[in-house]
Parts: sequence; structure tokens; C-alpha cells
Amino acid sequence: MREPASALPEQVQRSYLERGLWDERPLGSGLEDWAEREAGRVALVDAEGTWTYGELARRVSAAVRRLRGLGVGPGSVVLLVAPVSAPAVAAYLALLRTGALVVALDRKAGMSDVRHARDQHRISAALAPDGVEIGLDDLGVPVLDLDSVVTDGAPAGSGPEPDPAAPAVALPTSGTTSRPKTVLHSIRTLRAGARNMAVTTAFAEHDAAFLSSPIASITGLMHVHLAIDRGGALVLEERFEPAASLDRVIRHGCTVLGGAPVIAEELLREAARRGLRDLPIRSVALGGAMIPRDLVETAMRDWGIVPSRVYGSSEVPVATHTLPEDRDESRLGDDGAPAEGTEIRISDEGEVLVRGPMLFLGYADPADQVTAFTGDGWFRTGDLGTVHDGRLAVTGRLKEIVIRKGLKVSLPEIDAAARSLPDVEEVAAYAVPDPQTGERLALAVRPSPGRAPTLASVVEALRTDGLATRKLPEELVVWEEPLPRTATGKIQRARLAAGGARRYLADRLLADDAPARPFDSDITVDSGKDRG
Repeated sequence: MREPASALPEQVQRSYLERGLWDERPLGSGLEDWAEREAGRVALVDAEGTWTYGELARRVSAAVRRLRGLGVGPGSVVLLVAPVSAPAVAAYLALLRTGALVVALDRKAGMSDVRHARDQHRISAALAPDGVEIGLDDLGVPVLDLDSVVTDGAPAGSGPEPDPAAPAVALPTSGTTSRPKTVLHSIRTLRAGARNMAVTTAFAEHDAAFLSSPIASITGLMHVHLAIDRGGALVLEERFEPAASLDRVIRHGCTVLGGAPVIAEELLREAARRGLRDLPIRSVALGGAMIPRDLVETAMRDWGIVPSRVYGSSEVPVATHTLPEDRDESRLGDDGAPAEGTEIRISDEGEVLVRGPMLFLGYADPADQVTAFTGDGWFRTGDLGTVHDGRLAVTGRLKEIVIRKGLKVSLPEIDAAARSLPDVEEVAAYAVPDPQTGERLALAVRPSPGRAPTLASVVEALRTDGLATRKLPEELVVWEEPLPRTATGKIQRARLAAGGARRYLADRLLADDAPARPFDSDITVDSGKDRG
């Protein structure tokens, strides 16, 4: 992998430094300083218990010592398979302090994700929870048990401070091509995005944020830096269930929610079902999908919660956001104003162009850079929008993706994976609106003669090929005629939902009022029942 230079012009980069928009302080100015000042302050809460700042700092320091002892340092590339847990946060923070590049994957990643990481990076080592079997042994590098690495122990000695401008995190994300792209961020750019989130939520040391999105996502990383850099608490939820999760929000006094709107929606619906009038939540930052207006109105009216709309992506986290001084109607009508130092421009084609201090460094594959930026450093988001009175309103998107629970999945990537199915002549993935997840992934197929694929058989085949659980389809439409195409041969995805002879649905879609379930359990399929 060739490390990309920032796409931003040099004079723009100098401006960010002069204006303090890039945080150049040592990493220890967050976690370690808070641990020294108030070691007993709560830092992390997960299903296994509570970690104070003192404990987290000790474990991170011990992990840094162990990793350095294995030769991990600047120039190393370490694959981190991260559950939503305190040890995963500690491992991430330790790896940043070694100066290594962290290639972050969710614990529910598939073998294809590991192969993609291997193809793009010269991986030196891997950290993963015990029992994760996604082809890590095939990497030919040491695979370390994540929990063992972050156990308490002798602290690390002094070492070089990581370069805040260097690539620090590689984050796979689905683009519009047939394979995922890998986004590269520096400590500078991650801190800038987290600062923007802190502004819109007014997050401070007395706050506690609730996270149920993967740590190995831009939402997860923003929450880690948001909380730990400011002395706040981060409550981690590996398995989101509305009733149990609301109990934890109340028990731990979570004041800030972020991520996909479906999370806040389910929690507030559960609170309404119980007749609760008081909640600790004071701020909800909503992004990752179109925002239900009734959700925002309910949050303000019934609980006095201050909602914020946030627009961004893995490439440009928190590019625009609701301003603290915005009145109620402003919080409902658009996607906010550009964050400090951020510029928004609309191209002649109506595409949203962004540049700012949180802009990623580039993609790991130089081929992905070719059309990503304009010549003067503006990132082409692939989204459509308008700007009025300095505020952005996103109206649609050019990218062929589905956004499920705030996480993006490339439709061309699913097309490419599904072409290997043994019983089909044609395949095409498309998005279907879903009240529980925002959108769900559907797959249209034209079977080979004499074949009769079902959703169960398709999911099993894709899972066997290593496709990640969150990328599996929940709806299958079987066509008896060729799939609709344009005159140039391109699939017309907008017509796929309306046609087909038979339709198969995942189990959760067959039951009325079925609650949203976590990623590892809601991709279940029926036994062949169709809804033709």
C-alpha cells in the first residue's frame, strides 16, 4: 500500500494548523491526563463490567509494552478484529500509541473482508477475540488474543509520539464499485470529526455516550474519541435489544446517543411503551440514513431531548451538523451547517462536494483515488443536495448503496458476490425501505433452467463464500424473465422491486411488529415460504 498524501492543497492544510483545527497535542492529553487527574472516573462500560480511567490507562500502557515487544511500531500494520467491548477500545487506543496502522474490522466480518485486508496491506500481526474463525490463520502472521493483550501488567516506557498526520486507521467501507474501498484516517482527521460531534451534542466530561454501532466503523471511532478525549464515559452495547438496552441507558445515565436513527427510535418507542416521562438522554445525533421527522418531534416534545442532524460518511465524518443555537424548526428541516473549517459546494450535477479538517487522507488503493477528489481537494461524496442560507439539505444519492442500521453496503459488491451462485443466470441487488433498519438488502435473481433457488439457499451460499453477515440479503425476488436493463445494458434497479414471480423474506419480516434485532441474529431466513 502506498501512503497517500492529503488531497488538500498545502495552503489549506497550513490554515487548519494555524487555526487550531487540527489537534496536535500528544495522545496522552486525553486518556492519560484524565487518569492522572481522576483515576476513579468511569471511562467504559460493557457487558462484562465497568472500567475507570485509571484501569483503562494501565491496560493501554501494558498493551503498548507487549505490542512493542513484538516489534509493533511505526511502519507496522495490525489487523484489529473488534467486538463492541472495553478490551477492543483498549486495544485500539494502544495500537494508536505504537504508531502502527490499525486495519479495523468488525468481529462479524467475513473471510472476504480478511482477504481484502490482506490484499491491500502488508499485515504484521492480528488481534482478535478468542474463537473468531474468519481465516486469520491464513494471513501467515501472529494472531494475538485481544483480551490477553490488554490485561493489566507492567507499563510501557517512554516512546516516540505517533505522527498525527500519518495514516493511523484503515477502515473498510462500501463504495460504488464491486469491492469495498478502504478509507485512511490520521489522528488529526479523527480528532477533527470527534470535535465536530462534540460541538453539536455539547458533549463534555460529565456526559456518557451510548454506542451500539461497531467500533470498527466511523460511528464507533467517533464515539471513542468523543468520550475518551474529553473525560466522558462510553457505554458499549454489543447486542442491541430495545428493552435491555434502554435499561442500560437509564442505569448508566447515558446523556448522548449517536448513530443510526433506528437505535434512537427503538429506545424512545420502548420508553413510550413503559410510560416513562424522565430519561437521562439530553442529546441525540442522528445520521446514516434519512431521519424520520416524527422521531425528532417526539424526542423534543415528550422528553425534552435536543436532536441534532449530522451529515457525513467514513470519508468525511460529521461534515455538517445542527448548531447548538438552532431553534426547533431548524433541527427538523435540513442537515445543518458546515462544521468549523468545513466547506460545502454543490457541483453542476447537484453533487455535494466537501473539504475540511476531518477529510480523510485518501483510499488505500491508489486506483480508488482517481475520481474521488477534484483537482483542488474537494471530496466527491456521491450524494445529491442543495445549500440555502449556508445550510445543507441532502436530497438523495448517486452511490449505489443500501444503508442498513446506518452501515453502508455496496450494491455492486453484492452483485459481484452473488454472480458465483450456482443456480442463477442473472443477479442484481437493490435497496428496500424498512421501518426497522432504514433499508434492507434485497436480491433479484433469474434462475438457471430447472433450478429453484430460495432465500435460504442463497444466504447459505453467500455465507459460505465469506460474505459478512450484515451484507446478506433479507429478501429474494425470483424472476422468470430477464432482469430489466437500460439500452446500454445497465440493470434498472428501480424496477426490480415491482417485478418477479416469487418473493422470499427473512423470518423477521414475516411477523407483524417484529422488533429490530442485532446483526448476528436478524439475518435469519424462512424454510422456503414465499410471499409470491
